[in-house]
Amino acid sequence: MRATWDALASADTARYVGDPARGAAELDSLFGRLGADPRGGVCVEVGCGPGRMTGALAERFDRVVAVDVSPAMLERARASVPAPNVEFRAVSGERLDSVADGEADVLVCYLVLQHLPGRRVVESYLREFARVLAPGGSAFVQLPVLEPGLRPRLWRALRALAVPLAARLSRDPERAPAFRGFRVGPRELERALAAARLRVAARDEGPDAPYRHSRDLFLRLEPA
Repeated sequence: MRATWDALASADTARYVGDPARGAAELDSLFGRLGADPRGGVCVEVGCGPGRMTGALAERFDRVVAVDVSPAMLERARASVPAPNVEFRAVSGERLDSVADGEADVLVCYLVLQHLPGRRVVESYLREFARVLAPGGSAFVQLPVLEPGLRPRLWRALRALAVPLAARLSRDPERAPAFRGFRVGPRELERALAAARLRVAARDEGPDAPYRHSRDLFLRLEPA
C-alpha cells in the first residue's frame, strides 16, 4: 500500500482524490447529508492524501490529526496545509498505529476505503475507527458497497483474480490492488460493523458509485 501511494503522489492526484477546489464543499456535503455539523475538539482524518480536505477540517476543529500510509502524500499535504493546528502522522496501512485510543472526537474517512486491497483490511479499519473514537465521538465514512445479487459477486470474484495478474504485468500503480480496491457487500459490512462494535447513527446513499456493481454509502458511526 505504501509503495503504491508513494508512486501515485507524484501524479495528478485530482484524478483519484478529486478536485482540490471542491474539498471543502464535499466535506460540508458529507456532514450535511448525515445530519451533523461537528466543530471543535480533535478530528482524525484517515487517508489525508495531499491534504485536499485537511485545510477545511482545520477551520472546523481545534486540532486535526491527518494520517496517511504514504510518506510522499504526507509531504505534499504538509506543503499545502500550513495550519498550526494540524499534525501529520504516518500509519502502517492496516492499523491507525500512530493514533491513540479514544483520541478522536470526530473521525473523517472519505474516498479511502474504496482503495483498500481486501475485505480483511476494510474490517481492520472499522475496528480501528472504534478504537480511536472518544466516548460520544462520531465517524463520518464514505465507501462504495457491492450491490446484492449473484452477478456482482461473480464480478468481484473474477476481479479478485484479474487485478493481481494485471498488476504483475504492469508497473502502473493504478493497476495495483492497493489502488483498485475491494468492494464489501451489504451483509459483510453489517457483520464488520457489529464486530467492530459500531452502530449506524445516520446513513445516506449517493448516486451510483463510479465503480461497477456498486453504490456509494455514507455513514455516521458511533461506538455501540
